[in-house]
Amino acid sequence: MAAVASVTAQAEIELAEGLSLQGFLEVSAQRSVVDGGDAESTAEIGEFEVDLLYGGDSVNAQVDLNYIGRGGNDEGLELEQAFVGYSVSDQVSLKAGKFLSCIGYESFDVDGLYQYSAAASTVYPGHHTGLAGLYNGDAFGVYASAVADTWDPKGTDLNNLGYEVQVFTSPAEGLTIKLGYATGDVGDYDKSMLNLWAGYSVDSLTVAVEYSSLEDFDKKGDDGDAYMLMGNYAFTDTFNATLRYAHVDADWDNIDEFTISPRFVISDSWSVITEYSNRDFAGGGDEDLLAARVLYTF
Repeated sequence: MAAVASVTAQAEIELAEGLSLQGFLEVSAQRSVVDGGDAESTAEIGEFEVDLLYGGDSVNAQVDLNYIGRGGNDEGLELEQAFVGYSVSDQVSLKAGKFLSCIGYESFDVDGLYQYSAAASTVYPGHHTGLAGLYNGDAFGVYASAVADTWDPKGTDLNNLGYEVQVFTSPAEGLTIKLGYATGDVGDYDKSMLNLWAGYSVDSLTVAVEYSSLEDFDKKGDDGDAYMLMGNYAFTDTFNATLRYAHVDADWDNIDEFTISPRFVISDSWSVITEYSNRDFAGGGDEDLLAARVLYTF
């Protein structure tokens, strides 16, 4: 996913020259009500992540360890990222290992989200293992990678080699535009997506718009389109709020989602994120979500 300006301050803890540590802990509670069903309420330690970073003159490295406390198959400790980077020049760099996809506006980790939940339209690839290169020039930049199993964070099969490419530019102060494409073999079919987003930040306001074209997202060859529009405004240093609309128009589903998410900043490290969101499914029914997250970053 694309790097957007973090909405939570993170102060790296220096362990030694060139070696530092950062991370976050999030505790959350939510109540979900689906038409025709009973309300479901949960409270849990959602994630605890520790990132170890090394930065030298031309070599850098990062290892992210992540404990997921949410129920399901993903619960437990995992190696989220582990890669080594090399700066060929001021404008060209390479990295190899397990790293995050470049595709998409919204942050993968909760400490980078403007609101509690990821949008219904967020269908990006996650982490994958491979080799990537970056050119970051004055007028534009290009990112490209070759990875094993584009859509599988645990994938290591080079017979399922996939690719990502992204072109980005910042034509005006505060404005960033990124166009990316990801494709990869998923079993017996190829899955791909085209993603375009633009984000603009000025003073206390941040706005973003995003479009994704989804191709062959399942064995039946289903296609779709996904849209997202969001705005965040900081009313004071300690309070900001996000409004977001997301839409998925796909062969497998049709979703409209509205979200409002007030955020209370207690300190540089502590914040409380609340949210109300409604997802309306064209196939029938809707879902209401009330949620709160306490987030600590270090």
